[in-house]
Amino acid sequence: MTKKKQKDPGKLKWMQRFFRVAGNIAPNTTIRILVKLLYTPKKRDLKPAHVECLSKAETFKFEVDEFRNPKKKLKLTCYSWGTGEKTVLLVHGWDARAVDFYKMIPALVAAGYKVIAFDGPGHGNSEGDRSNLVDFKELMYKMIKKKIGVPYAIIGHSMGGGASTYLLMDYDIRVKRLVTIAIPTVSKRFFDNMFAAMKVPAKMQRTFFKSMDEEFGEPIEKYNLIQRKDPIKADEILMVYDEDDDVVPVADVKDFMATRPEIKSLNMKGIGHYSIIKNKQVIEEVIKFLK
Repeated sequence: MTKKKQKDPGKLKWMQRFFRVAGNIAPNTTIRILVKLLYTPKKRDLKPAHVECLSKAETFKFEVDEFRNPKKKLKLTCYSWGTGEKTVLLVHGWDARAVDFYKMIPALVAAGYKVIAFDGPGHGNSEGDRSNLVDFKELMYKMIKKKIGVPYAIIGHSMGGGASTYLLMDYDIRVKRLVTIAIPTVSKRFFDNMFAAMKVPAKMQRTFFKSMDEEFGEPIEKYNLIQRKDPIKADEILMVYDEDDDVVPVADVKDFMATRPEIKSLNMKGIGHYSIIKNKQVIEEVIKFLK
């Protein structure tokens, strides 16, 4: 996030001016623009490492309802590697895709696991335009119940790790192992930080959160792991984070872990939010934890 600001400070200044002016003149129209901006993932080109990883996968499709629109169906692109008896479900984060785990996938297969992953709506090779954390949680539930069964373990990065945690809180699904990597523990904080950077007027922020509660069908405050007391239905949990993460507030992560002393943790430093799932030590520790 910091690098993006340094690369294009002019774009940020333009957005600040736009929301400051338009947010007061035409708040409803500006809200719709803001929602589209925040809920529309960017399509990213495949890298050679992605292509190689995909060449070794079996691909299948899974149909889900578009978020809050059961009349429209979307086909998710899903992938499978390995033939092990124990299945590990990988869940990517925002603006990402399944094969961003390209370094972790072969290590998991070599350790004897079957790996399943999917591109979320609007991500990678899946259909759709918009998505969010709640959408990921709901489609994971449907995929587990209707397609792949309950996996031995779930490994989620960033938003995908948050969605995986809420899944195990909100639904009657229990796994042996849950690994969360660089996850946001307070969802509202992401929007608060984004609004502060873009200088979105306070009145417009209140309107946005009200519309968000209506779209989700539940208040955003529900997606605060620090405040939630529900059990996370996993026999063992490992939380991996980076002290220098510039996307996820580490203070929130530590506050959450203080409420859950049973959770094991792996504290890294200087790796970065996106590179952490490719780090050799992280991958080795994750596989050790799964065993």
